[in-house]
Amino acid sequence: MIKTYLSLVLLLFPFFSQLNAQTIKNIHRHNLQVIQIPVDLIDKVETIYLNGVKTLQISPLFGEITQVPVSEIDSITHYTGSVNIEQLGELRTISVMGVVRDNNDAPVLNAIVRSPYGGQETRTDPNGVFFLNEIVVYDKLGYITITKPGFHKASRSFLPHEQGSNRVNIQLLPMTLSGSFSSANGGIVNSGLLQVNFPANSIIKNGLPFNGTVRVYAQALDPSSAEMFDQMPGDLLGGMNDSLRLLRSFGMASIELRDAAMNKLQLADGASATLTFNIPSALQADAPETIDWWSFDEALGYWKHEGEAQKTGTQYIGSASHFSWWNVDVPEDFNDFHGSINTAEGTPISDALVNLISPTMGYGSTYSNNEGVFSGRVPKNQSLFLNVFLICDTLNDWSMVHYEEFESLLEPIEINVIASLIGYIPVTGTVVNCDQVPVASGYLIIGSQIYFVQNGIFSIQTCSIGTYLVKGIDTSNPDLINTSDWHSVLVGPLGGDAGELFACLHEFGILSDVDGNVYPTVKIGNKWWMAENLKTAHFADGAEITNSTDIQDYSQISASAWYSYNSTYNDSLYGKLYNWYTTVDTRNLCPTGWHVPSTAEWTSLVNYLGGEYEASDKMKALHGWPQFFGQVTNESGFSGLPSGYLFNNNLYLEIGYSGYWWSTTGIIDNAYSLKLDFNQDE
Repeated sequence: MIKTYLSLVLLLFPFFSQLNAQTIKNIHRHNLQVIQIPVDLIDKVETIYLNGVKTLQISPLFGEITQVPVSEIDSITHYTGSVNIEQLGELRTISVMGVVRDNNDAPVLNAIVRSPYGGQETRTDPNGVFFLNEIVVYDKLGYITITKPGFHKASRSFLPHEQGSNRVNIQLLPMTLSGSFSSANGGIVNSGLLQVNFPANSIIKNGLPFNGTVRVYAQALDPSSAEMFDQMPGDLLGGMNDSLRLLRSFGMASIELRDAAMNKLQLADGASATLTFNIPSALQADAPETIDWWSFDEALGYWKHEGEAQKTGTQYIGSASHFSWWNVDVPEDFNDFHGSINTAEGTPISDALVNLISPTMGYGSTYSNNEGVFSGRVPKNQSLFLNVFLICDTLNDWSMVHYEEFESLLEPIEINVIASLIGYIPVTGTVVNCDQVPVASGYLIIGSQIYFVQNGIFSIQTCSIGTYLVKGIDTSNPDLINTSDWHSVLVGPLGGDAGELFACLHEFGILSDVDGNVYPTVKIGNKWWMAENLKTAHFADGAEITNSTDIQDYSQISASAWYSYNSTYNDSLYGKLYNWYTTVDTRNLCPTGWHVPSTAEWTSLVNYLGGEYEASDKMKALHGWPQFFGQVTNESGFSGLPSGYLFNNNLYLEIGYSGYWWSTTGIIDNAYSLKLDFNQDE
């Protein structure tokens, strides 16, 4: 497939071999960088004529060809990362699997998980699970990004396993308004452990001075909290003096600047903001007077050294010249660390949390894959401690099952951990498909926990006897995920056998519209429903739907049209707002084979879910709604969001508090709709 939008341009191949650090080519349009990629991932660049237009065509070693009209390029620049490329090793492909949750530990549906090095991507399923196969990595650095409208961009870097899949957990942080200020006057914004001081007249939009209100969305992480390891971008790995270093954080934050319509803003060239991190009390005794200052490199997947920050009392103060993620860290030389975890009987222990504790660098975390394998980085020349944790189902929290001390000298380390698992008992079984063949790819659900299976086989450690409910998931076909029924397993003192879990129920799927937007689908009762709002600007036959930018005509027109709730950003988060005429247009608003529900179909859905009072919380997404009303479960998988509406008096109303979905059933001058409300069971 060929993409015909702006992408990277690569020139002057003979020059690259002379560059020591990792080098990236940037292409700029309207003075904005539109893409980055390491030069060693490019196979060929050539000039062609495409439909009479002079075009640069870039052929990567992996992924899709991209084409860039020469007339649209403002500038091409080199960007040199802070690491010698030879330290990253050779290119190869691996697989990575994981779970994406929000800050309330709820699964995030339809987040895009992407490999920046090779361009491969996938999406999370309704349980927040993803599988990304055959992605491009370096021997010493794997890297994926995770994006979902309404959340800060996330990522994960990791030391790839020598064999087997890689296992990660990611927690997405919501885009919550921290404060605002006038661009002309500057201002101060606080967010948890962070304070940001913005100078006057320092903000630009699309390369030009911005005059107006700047909205600041910041998330400061607590480096003394174990949650930081799932929330932070990349890994605690930095590039400094042409080499990689292991980092210990004393403060970290994501900062994004937007205007009222959620368009991105940035600091002007030559301007800088002052960041003040409050040092957590647990880290103050170890905090040095001067500390290194880093920003996260989203193209490469590690932290880039930017200078130093100074300690004043119990705070670190530094200067930022641009905004993404910033971090104050102490660097250290490190060893690669590979290990495996097995029971005393030799059974691999999967999905374990592994903590590595250093007397100078604090602790780091990683997870074992479905073969019990884990990897990470540890400081050199130290006595280190390794702790292994498993989820205790009765507490739904991590419980330590193993502890040992080992030495890190000057060379990479390999270790085989034998955990006795006193007090833990196994639940075993196999997830099979409809042909009774073990699934090639899948996982198991016990309670709220996800356990990945190896060739369909699982052996999960639990901490109490009793009856457990389990469900098997077959993800071998990512476009149509099959599940088993919930199955009861009686677990006694010697464990429990779930037998074969037949993952034959078609409950989740993937659907694309004519514009290429991808939506998850879910089966509720005997009908399939989209689990995300429509975003299409065209009917199923390709005909364009009128985009009305003047809401004053909403109550006047009697033709198909769509609207954006104040900004295109809300389109990406909530979907478009369509008038009723669009829903009954014979050209079909929905993808081919799908339709807008009638009142009878909405009523059938609500009744299946227990009636209007029961159905409300079962249909609401687990994020996006106010937290102080109701017991939102999204049990149905419908994942309704509070997208607001456009009223007949030509006002946008209730975004973040209610959502409305049209029916095709009209009544006199009105039409029926279904409503989900934040404080009522409607």
